Amino acid sequence: MDFHPKQFGIVLKNARLDNKLTQAELAEILDISLSYLKDLERFRNNPSYEVFEKVIRYFNISADMVIYPNQNLSDNTYQKIERMLTRCDENQLKVILATTEALLSIDKKPLAT
Repeated sequence: MDFHPKQFGIVLKNARLDNKLTQAELAEILDISLSYLKDLERFRNNPSYEVFEKVIRYFNISADMVIYPNQNLSDNTYQKIERMLTRCDENQLKVILATTEALLSIDKKPLAT
């Protein structure tokens, strides 16, 4: 598994802030030292597999955000949408998909001259 320390640090910090947790609170929840958590958030250390798993499970985030990063994954709006999608039922997801497809199709239409 290929960890991306910068991407993991961004995801970790954003998730912590979104959940209004201090570094000390999250370190206690994850059962890690405060200094280790700070190093993770500052891209100075790779998480152990155990810590990586605890983080993605606790915050209900996709491991892909770290293992297969792309330009959108560090964006706070993108992360919020992704977390909210996990709470949607099948009908809500269909509405979101149709809406997204409609929005994207508008961008592909040629401009009228």
